[in-house]
Amino acid sequence: MKSKINQLLAAMTCAFLGTGLHAQDSIYERCVEAIDAGDANLVSELADTIRGFNSHPAREFKFARQCVSFAEQREMLWDYETDEFISKEEFNNRQAQKQENQEKIRERNEALQEQRKRLQSDLGHLEKRASCVNAKLSQMNTDFEAINKRFEQSNQALILDETHQACVELYSSDKPAAMINSTCVEAFQRKGHPSLVFSESEQLAKLSAELLELIELEEGLEEELISTKIQLLEAEGVVTKEELNQKVADDLEAKSCAEFGYDGVYLD
Repeated sequence: MKSKINQLLAAMTCAFLGTGLHAQDSIYERCVEAIDAGDANLVSELADTIRGFNSHPAREFKFARQCVSFAEQREMLWDYETDEFISKEEFNNRQAQKQENQEKIRERNEALQEQRKRLQSDLGHLEKRASCVNAKLSQMNTDFEAINKRFEQSNQALILDETHQACVELYSSDKPAAMINSTCVEAFQRKGHPSLVFSESEQLAKLSAELLELIELEEGLEEELISTKIQLLEAEGVVTKEELNQKVADDLEAKSCAEFGYDGVYLD
């Protein structure tokens, strides 16, 4: 309310003394003259008017401050944020409050930044866990399918073996009965005619042994090839054995799902 009255008085003073900067200049000059003359009442009146202005000419600013400070009998400072004269104590309080607010904002931003980092870390952890769960499910499905397949194959092989064996025994005692038996004919087609089984078994065993040796040789050559490539990289100075081992260890650790209780499960 006082501010409104001051603004009204300022407007009335401007109308009386003239408009524009000239009117304000006259007020500042009169106030300085009143200070010099010791006229406290006039200084107080003019200071009230000056306080109603929301800006002051740069060349007259110190006189405006002098006038208001004299009227208040204490040092007054201009607050550029609210465009008004306030006491030095109030000015310092506002500056302290502003600094405190800025500090709170800084602390809040730091807390938000830390929270963001934690959430990003938690998000990465949850994403990895979800991937590990999917990998474990995929592994279990693969194992389940493999077990079912092995069971079916073993079951079919066992039925076929025992059927073939029974038919071979029947063939030994009654050839015509065995050869007109559709089950025995199918077994002989799949497992071999009794007259061929014994003659071919030795050669089949030999081929199986050779095949197993070739498979083992292939695996050994693959390991030797990888080892040779690593040695070549070491010789060319591209990577050391320790660096390579560390990288392999780091990759395995990063892709491992052991932290979620899924030992032996690794992400692609």
